[in-house]
Amino acid sequence: MVVYKAITTMRYSPGSVYAHTLKGSSMNSWEPLYSANGHALRTLDYIQSFDNPFHRSVRKQAEILLKVLALYHDMGKASKEFQQYIRGEISSADHKTAAAKWIRVQWPKIVGKLMSLAFYGHHSGLVAGSSFTESESFLTPIASEVLSALPDDMKDLPAEPLFILCGRNAKNREEATFALMLSVRMLHSCLIDADWLATESYVSPENALIRNQVFYKEMSEMSALLESYLGQKEEQTRGLINEIRKNIHQACYKAAEKKSGVYRLNVPTGGGKTLSSLSFALKHAELHDKKRVIYVIPFTSIIEQTAEQFRNVIGADNVLEHHSNISENNDTETNRYAAENWDAPLIITTTIQFFESLFSNKNKKCRKIHNVANSVIILDEVQALPSAYLKPCLYLLKTLQRDFGCTILLCTATQPCVYNHAGFDIGWEEEEIDSLIGATLESHLLPSMKRVSVSTLGKLNQSDLLDHYLDQGETSAMFIVNLTRQAQELFEKLASIQQDGVFHLSARMSPTHRLSVLTTVKDRLAKGLSTVLVATRVVEAGVDISFPVVYRDKCGLDSLAQSAGRCNRHGELPMGRVYYYEAEDADIPPSFVDLRDGIYATADVMGIMPDGDPLSPETVDAYFRIFYNKRKHSSNNWDKKDIICSTSDADTWDFAGIAQAFHLIETEQISILVPFGNEAEQLKEDLLKSDKVGIMPTRKMYRKLSANSVSVYANEWEALRKHCELVHKKAGIWMLSRENLYDGSRGLLRSENVLIDYVF
Repeated sequence: MVVYKAITTMRYSPGSVYAHTLKGSSMNSWEPLYSANGHALRTLDYIQSFDNPFHRSVRKQAEILLKVLALYHDMGKASKEFQQYIRGEISSADHKTAAAKWIRVQWPKIVGKLMSLAFYGHHSGLVAGSSFTESESFLTPIASEVLSALPDDMKDLPAEPLFILCGRNAKNREEATFALMLSVRMLHSCLIDADWLATESYVSPENALIRNQVFYKEMSEMSALLESYLGQKEEQTRGLINEIRKNIHQACYKAAEKKSGVYRLNVPTGGGKTLSSLSFALKHAELHDKKRVIYVIPFTSIIEQTAEQFRNVIGADNVLEHHSNISENNDTETNRYAAENWDAPLIITTTIQFFESLFSNKNKKCRKIHNVANSVIILDEVQALPSAYLKPCLYLLKTLQRDFGCTILLCTATQPCVYNHAGFDIGWEEEEIDSLIGATLESHLLPSMKRVSVSTLGKLNQSDLLDHYLDQGETSAMFIVNLTRQAQELFEKLASIQQDGVFHLSARMSPTHRLSVLTTVKDRLAKGLSTVLVATRVVEAGVDISFPVVYRDKCGLDSLAQSAGRCNRHGELPMGRVYYYEAEDADIPPSFVDLRDGIYATADVMGIMPDGDPLSPETVDAYFRIFYNKRKHSSNNWDKKDIICSTSDADTWDFAGIAQAFHLIETEQISILVPFGNEAEQLKEDLLKSDKVGIMPTRKMYRKLSANSVSVYANEWEALRKHCELVHKKAGIWMLSRENLYDGSRGLLRSENVLIDYVF
């Protein structure tokens, strides 16, 4: 527990209380806390320049809270201890506790408690409310010293506003309390962003100047550019599939007129939903004064190509690409500054970055949260949300829409059944989600875009599978399996049979290696050359590739639909062929619970509807109902870590504990630089040189490292370490030194029974 030390009496005039200093500068250039050009008023200027994140019905009351946060957050700096600290007379002093305790005394009801959490967290992140107390002994020093330094017009705090800040449309107490907790995050986010911007303007004015010189296009301009691009593309391209894509696009554009809410875009793979959904989002943002569009993508393997497509259409400077794998070419100074607080009109990010930021307690991640409000949020491949965290994810999306002005678009080829129904009470009511393109067009899409026939082959071992493929007489096909071990073994057998034109793709290969393989495969297919690709799930989403035949090992129906989307993708053939089989010689490890239960649900639904189309809306709906019912009993009602339970009582909120619990990828992984290609070898040399002279790797090096590494689980790393060399000691960067463990075709190999199965 943090206890605020008693303060000895000392008087300061507002002009002699300082907030910040510059190294080596004289006192007359220090930044005052309260005077006309002081830190408090700078912070107020910034916080008032933000788009108020709260619902329009409470926006005016919320403005009072934001003003109080800005003006009083650093009141503890008026203490004798802090002024001694800033003058170099003592080594440390706490300044965050003063405002947190004081506001609880001044405003003793619920708003005061929420504000105290934001005040206390502005320096080192959100913590549990029990981390500090509003002791009576604290009031005397605050009144006699800290408050005496306030300007006269700040000494009389207005009465505590008593209003429902958020949660008015919640369906139950859990949802209402969750909404209240999100309001703390919004207040905290506004404060730290304004505080850091104000500090930057004094400490690093050159950075503030760069930030202020960034000018983005208006939503109307970006929308016009996209519509012009799509119009030209639709005029130049013919065929049934492209006519359907045009209809989808036009329906999305027209739907932009609809009010803010929750929508679904259920379009078969290959229907052009990426640009059509963006068409809706940009126009909707223009018409309804939304401040930004946030495009959330589940896989880093596809995010860069989506970002590049957007940049080419509406201009590179208008697109913020924020994820762990951003390429060197796109890591501009503008991009880095905007990534700090998401102050850009179009943001492309990952599911992990989006949700973990909104459940984080760390200031660096929380800074951007207030800029999520009043946005259009597109969730691509929404079915990929892990079921173990589905409840907190859905609660978050509901609250963002109901209380913080967001429009939510759920985008997928296989819309999960996220409506409330028997046994699933965490979703939306059916009337709350509207079809973006209308139920009539939606119902016609699947039959009109039918490009593949799906056949089930039952249980097959690897030899039976190869016999079936060879009997078909096809020269090109893709095999999608669940485990990296399967992929490597099947690749080896096919390569021994076919000799040429056989390729492998999995997460055991670096992103650079995978891109190289995909480029070669696409080129061969375009030339009509015999091409066989053995891949894991890395190929399922967002990869624009088309084979005449696809084999898919046992999986959930959502994965089967994604696999089918890589077959006859553009309608090149009258009908492509997809074969669904169950590999007898590849059991699913118990840890892959979503995959396992998806397989069981697929088997159940095919048993119930044996003659139905596995990809029909009715079958997919039945699949998700069965899948969620299975997951309910094995993942604590879609909230494995009891995150919602820990938010149900405001007096026990533990922001740090929630952040620690909420990890969409739970298993720790270690990245290893692998010896593939000239770039990896050059990077190794650069890292060794920088380590020798004691310099940390540059941002450019880290970006290259991400593109040329493979991630392994912690237990694998313990065995692999002896085969790696430390290429940068201080940064802890390792490179695989035993080159025969990394193959130019298969990537990182299984050796000494070290590597366990991946599902990617």
